[in-house]
Amino acid sequence: MGHGLPAPDARGALRVPLDCKVRLRTGDGCSHYGVCADLSVTGLTVRTTTFVPQADELLDVCVMPPSQGGQTKPLTARARVVRCHAIEAGRLYELGLVIEEILA
Repeated sequence: MGHGLPAPDARGALRVPLDCKVRLRTGDGCSHYGVCADLSVTGLTVRTTTFVPQADELLDVCVMPPSQGGQTKPLTARARVVRCHAIEAGRLYELGLVIEEILA
């Protein structure tokens, strides 16, 4: 787009910026950890330093609530990897996940 306007977001759901710890569990039971950067009703963005999943891989995701805010349970869901790219090669990766099922 021209005239200094930002490109429209391809997602229809509003994203809420977060900075919450997240655990990602693969199908073989291995756990990996990162930070949830944003969350919407349809998906989330996670940043991780070591885990690089395959496209379309299904993960069990547990997003811990912020430390402030009282008694809130973690969000647990099954999510599919729709994108993964390096932000800093070999140091920081960003994952785009679409929520397939809310587990608890």
